[in-house]
Amino acid sequence: MSKKNSENGLMPMVYKGACLVLVGLLTLLGIVGLILPIIPGLLFLFLAALLLAKVSSRFDALLHKNENMRTWRRRWDTSNALPLPQRVKLSLLLVARAVVNGVETAINSLNKTRADSKST
Repeated sequence: MSKKNSENGLMPMVYKGACLVLVGLLTLLGIVGLILPIIPGLLFLFLAALLLAKVSSRFDALLHKNENMRTWRRRWDTSNALPLPQRVKLSLLLVARAVVNGVETAINSLNKTRADSKST
């Protein structure tokens, strides 16, 4: 079996498949995050778009046409002090921290509501 080449260079089909599955999961989390205030949806959608741009040159060209996305990608690309896997890991850690903060805030507000209802 030979490995197929992607439009962006040498990328095995298994790697592309894994990336597409991850893009699907990130997109799903992003959509859920747009509905639920605890999860930062835009960050997940941005990461999904970046990953999909690595896999698909057509999507990369589409993103390059968008002025807002160009600005965000320029910022992402200029942070070359960290390699891509470490940047993604850092982003996911920031997302995890934001989720923890959101859950903590929700629990605190529920506890405050309960305390207020018991005192009345």
